[in-house]
Amino acid sequence: MTTRDVPPSAQETMPPVAMSHPLTVDKLADVLHEPNIPLLRQVLRVLGVDRAAGLLVETLQCEATGGMLTKDGTRRRTPGGTFFHLARQQASPRERARLFPYGAATPAAPRTPQAPTALTWEEAHAMLQTIATEPPGEARTMKLTLIGRPGKVEVRPTCVIFRLQGKPPGSLPKGLPPVPAQPPMTWTVIVALRQWNRVKDSLAAHQDDQLILDGYPLIQSHDTPMMLVQSCVSLLQQRAQKQAQQHQAETTP
Repeated sequence: MTTRDVPPSAQETMPPVAMSHPLTVDKLADVLHEPNIPLLRQVLRVLGVDRAAGLLVETLQCEATGGMLTKDGTRRRTPGGTFFHLARQQASPRERARLFPYGAATPAAPRTPQAPTALTWEEAHAMLQTIATEPPGEARTMKLTLIGRPGKVEVRPTCVIFRLQGKPPGSLPKGLPPVPAQPPMTWTVIVALRQWNRVKDSLAAHQDDQLILDGYPLIQSHDTPMMLVQSCVSLLQQRAQKQAQQHQAETTP
């Protein structure tokens, strides 16, 4: 039984069957768009013209209602595949053995290509050496987003400084190297005092409040990851603002 993809317009272009004339192999092949002529001929020989015509009618009815899926449900059967499937179902055990002897009915299904393995860090470092020989592209925007709650905060006349420790990602897209087995990154965050004063009271009043920080990432001395914050928003304040805007939109005539 074939399970090739259905021709794009098989259902629309399938010609009507002239049932007043004897059903032939050529007619079956034409109506079903089926290239497996030997198997069609065997169905006619084993099941007879009348039963084959009945199978053809069932096939066309099935195609008119959306077709039949393959056994694994991943794609739609071709009209010929549906015809052969119905023939297998309705044939007797002896007829089935003649129609579909082991290893003879249809060509073997193509082997599914093996999925490529994920990139390793060794491969990534080797690729880095290759691309480093050419000028890099331009990143028109570079921004880091951190969401969390600071611990100890050091206040200075113009800014505050605190640290946020990241967490490993729950999952990564397939194909990427695995997250290295190392401690999570700890970011040293610097926020302008004016921005900090807008959110500090909400943080003090609500233990579940967090900051949404957008800013510029950089590496300082001793390979310390740092972030110069450009936007600092309280999560609860942002939520309350959105609710107020939504309420105003609903009540405004």
